[in-house]
Amino acid sequence: MAGRGGLGSAFDNRPLRVKIGAAVLVATVMGVIIATVSLQTLYRMSDTSISAQRHDLTVLKASSSVGQNLEGFVASTSSMVAYPAIAGEIAKGMAVQQQTVDEGLRTLAANLDDATGRALITRMQADWAAFQKFFAEPAPSGAPAPPSEMAAALAKFDELHSALVADQTAVEKYVADGVAAQIADAEDRKSSAVRTVVILLVVGVVVSLYLGMRVANRVRRAVAGVSHAAEGLAEGDLTRSCNVTERDEVGRMAALLDRGIGRLRQDIVQLAGNATTLQNSAEQLTAVSSAVGSAATEASVQAGSVAAAADVVSNNLQIVSSGSQDVGASIREISASTSEATGVAAKAVEVAAATNATVARLGESSTEIATVVKVITAIAEQTNLLALNATIEAARAGDAGKGFAVVASEVKDLAQETAKATEDIVRRVETIQSDTSGAVAAIGEISAIIEQINGIQVTIASAVEEQTATTGEMNRTLSEAADGAGNIAATIAGVSDATRRTTDTVDETSRAAGELAVMSRQLQDLVSRFRY
Repeated sequence: MAGRGGLGSAFDNRPLRVKIGAAVLVATVMGVIIATVSLQTLYRMSDTSISAQRHDLTVLKASSSVGQNLEGFVASTSSMVAYPAIAGEIAKGMAVQQQTVDEGLRTLAANLDDATGRALITRMQADWAAFQKFFAEPAPSGAPAPPSEMAAALAKFDELHSALVADQTAVEKYVADGVAAQIADAEDRKSSAVRTVVILLVVGVVVSLYLGMRVANRVRRAVAGVSHAAEGLAEGDLTRSCNVTERDEVGRMAALLDRGIGRLRQDIVQLAGNATTLQNSAEQLTAVSSAVGSAATEASVQAGSVAAAADVVSNNLQIVSSGSQDVGASIREISASTSEATGVAAKAVEVAAATNATVARLGESSTEIATVVKVITAIAEQTNLLALNATIEAARAGDAGKGFAVVASEVKDLAQETAKATEDIVRRVETIQSDTSGAVAAIGEISAIIEQINGIQVTIASAVEEQTATTGEMNRTLSEAADGAGNIAATIAGVSDATRRTTDTVDETSRAAGELAVMSRQLQDLVSRFRY
């Protein structure tokens, strides 16, 4: 099925001249084949019929000749008995008849080539030979033969003659049957030839009709598809297509029509979108034109108000400029005072720094005293220890060491007094160090505060200087602003004129937007005629 479908599709995709030519060619070829087969059959039947007729004619002539001459030979034997005077002439005739029968039998033997025919001819030749032998026996001379011999001879003659007659009848029947068989065979060949021609004719007609109908159906269907799409195109229906799959001339035409409809459909879709966009844009343009017109009118009204306000602003700016110049003079005086305060604060910072350094050196001296006191304390402790050791040694010395013991006791007392004095010095030094630390901290705070004051004074001085510059710039700016306010008033007047011209332009734009809206509606009406 796939193969037939493939062949059918391949045939359907051929050009029309090929498909129509194929149908005509098949019909022509089938006609030539039928004519050839018919002529060959006729020639073959004619040759066979002529050959059979010649064969049958030869056999019939031979059979008829054998029968006639055999009967003539038998009749001549009777004539010889009845007419002895012409026996010689009769004998000559019998010889001719005998020769004719022999030739006829040989002809039959040559043409009857099947087993049955050969058997019949062989038997007839044997019976003919026996019959000839019977007549070739010499008759007794002298007195006539006795009746018994005559009866026996007649019986023998009848027997041989009957055998020949039976053979002749069998041969004639065989020949007649052969002729009938040949006639039947000729009829069969004729029927077979007719069947062959009819079959070829039917096949040719069927194939030709199939090809013709296939070509006609394909062309009709393709033309119907093209007509359907063309009618839809004429009615504005762009949803139709040809639905033609063949690739012949009509198929290519249908494909081109489908492609054109598809492209037209895309253009119509785009045109519909553009028409909608155009209508929306026209509506927006109309709305914007109205809004711009209203805004232009309002702007014209506001421009007059702004012009009046600009005059007032110009006068006020001139007044402010005069006041700003007075403020600038005051700021310059503040700047001078701030500069003097900054110098005093700087000197205070220097004095505080020097005092802080002196107190710091006092703290360092107290630390050194504490170190010396610690050394003295250590020496006193060692002296006390030595006095204790001396007392112990004096005690060991007894009376000899009493004086040394007294000295050691005094040294011990002195060491103790030294230790007490040293402790008192340590406490006083610690107090001095504590007070010195507090003084250093207080002086540091004072220095920090003075530095902050100095920084604030510097900041104030910088701010005053900046304010002085700003005031100067402000005075200049106010002067320029006063001049600019006058220019603004003049410009606003020009703006008022421009807004009036804008209003006129907006009116023209509104009219153009209205015309554009009408055009977009007409375009949408045109697009709505199509179905896509």
